[in-house]
Amino acid sequence: MDENYPLNDNIETKTNALPQKNAKLPDTQSKRYKTFEWLHSGLLILASSILIALSVHCLINPNGFTIGGIAGLSVTVSYITNGAIKPSLIVFCLNAPMLVVSYFFVKRKFAILSIANSLLQSFWLAIFEISKIPVVEFHDSGLRIFAAVATGVCLGAAVAFALKAGGSTGGLDVLAVMIQKKTSFSSITQVIAILSSSVIVLDFFVRLDVAQDLSISLLPILLSLVEVYFERKTNDSITNGYRSAIEFRVITDKPEEIANALMTELSRGVTAIPAKGMFMKEEHTLLFCVVSRNQINAFKRIIKRIDPQSFAVLSNVSQVVGLGFYQENN
Repeated sequence: MDENYPLNDNIETKTNALPQKNAKLPDTQSKRYKTFEWLHSGLLILASSILIALSVHCLINPNGFTIGGIAGLSVTVSYITNGAIKPSLIVFCLNAPMLVVSYFFVKRKFAILSIANSLLQSFWLAIFEISKIPVVEFHDSGLRIFAAVATGVCLGAAVAFALKAGGSTGGLDVLAVMIQKKTSFSSITQVIAILSSSVIVLDFFVRLDVAQDLSISLLPILLSLVEVYFERKTNDSITNGYRSAIEFRVITDKPEEIANALMTELSRGVTAIPAKGMFMKEEHTLLFCVVSRNQINAFKRIIKRIDPQSFAVLSNVSQVVGLGFYQENN
């Protein structure tokens, strides 16, 4: 609650209904938590590397299109060499310079997890190439779009898992993190999408030069663009979805009643700000409140029940970090 503009004293704030800040953990518990955190990150990196390797081996190579990032460059190089150089070796060689750079320019944990992800990608690709696991190949050009969609979902999840773990999928993702820190891009997924698109455009010109046929070269790039779209959507959904919320701004003449209902019924904090309507020159109160998505209808019912004449604005919030919602560990 904003202390400069408190609500009436008769409002009882249910502080015990809101999550409280954690006390400092003892050293043994702190070490145990850090161990669990590294284990959790390791499992996410493992899942990320498997998804990338499966996508490249089972979906991308058999259906003749590419993706962004180092994995996409490996597909392009493999296409140029007609499969003489295996994608697992290409991924390892292309990732190495980026990972060396990452160790000196980004945080230690990020670099370690990114290096682990890259090495695991090469490992799993080599295993899949040796074991010759079944692939999903669509001979009908029209059906290849399903391979592109499936690849987008898998890679979107892979990138999101890696970022959630505190690392990346290696290669161009490391470059994307460094670019995002130095520029005005608000989302890491935007930078990844741009770099991925650049790799896809490069692949298009390579295939055009080899095939000397525009129609043959267009299909792979169209499939790749479909893949990029679904990859970004999946990445955004996983990365931001669990932290997303709804912001309400309510202009009302009954701030005490509404705030009391929100705090007691929804266990959400409310900030009250004086507001003035410029058309009628009347004084009102602006209530600011952030709720989870499953509380939207309950919020609307409270507003309608207490002050049907109020004016409410609802906005999507991509991420919420703080008391009552998601709290960062560091």
